Amino acid sequence: MARRKTSSLATTAGDLGKALGEVAARLDAWKKQRAAIAADIHKVLHSARRMLGELGDATAGGASAVLVTAPKGKGGRPKGYKMSEETKRKLRAAWKRRKAAAKDAATS
Repeated sequence: MARRKTSSLATTAGDLGKALGEVAARLDAWKKQRAAIAADIHKVLHSARRMLGELGDATAGGASAVLVTAPKGKGGRPKGYKMSEETKRKLRAAWKRRKAAAKDAATS
């Protein structure tokens, strides 16, 4: 019986599929590990907040601010904020002064 040769394209496709499978498995393991670490951190924060609450208001007020997560969002004006025309004129004038000062500094 003669052995049938597999084409190099099929071999390459098989190797590529195997490599992608290994990468996907490593990514899944990394995500699970990351989730476990996040859960551990949440447990520690929860118990720390509980302990601070048991200590009383004098200590918990200042220290609990450290445990609060950073505010989300990018800051700036709130959505839907309306600016008066006078404020817009003042901002434009200030911008023009800054641009003129920068231009003068660059030429000096």
